[in-house]
Amino acid sequence: MSRRPLNRHELRAAHEAAEALGITTPEPSRPRTPREPNRPRPEPTQRMRVVWAVCDLGGRTVATFDFPKKAEAEAHAAALKAKTKDAHFVRQVKEPIDHPHPGRGPLD
Repeated sequence: MSRRPLNRHELRAAHEAAEALGITTPEPSRPRTPREPNRPRPEPTQRMRVVWAVCDLGGRTVATFDFPKKAEAEAHAAALKAKTKDAHFVRQVKEPIDHPHPGRGPLD
C-alpha cells in the first residue's frame, strides 16, 4: 500500500517552526564524483585517392592514371606489352592526396 502524500503546507509550517527555534540542520551535500578525463581527439587520417597504375612483372609502377581513365591505362599497358614484349598489367593503387582539405583556408 502506498504512503499518504505529504501536505506541503504542513511541511512548510514545521520547517518554519524548527527554523525559529534554531533547530534546522543543513542538508549534507554529497561529495562530488571525480570527472573522467577527456579522451584525446584522434589524429586525422590522411586522405587517399584511388588511381590506376600500369605495372611491370616486378610490380614497379610505370605510369598512373586517374580512376575514371581505366580504358586509357589498359591501352597504355597493351602498348607497352606490344613495344617491349614484356608483360604489363593494370591495378588499383591508393595514394595520398597532397593537400589535406581542398577549398579550406587556415581559418576554417
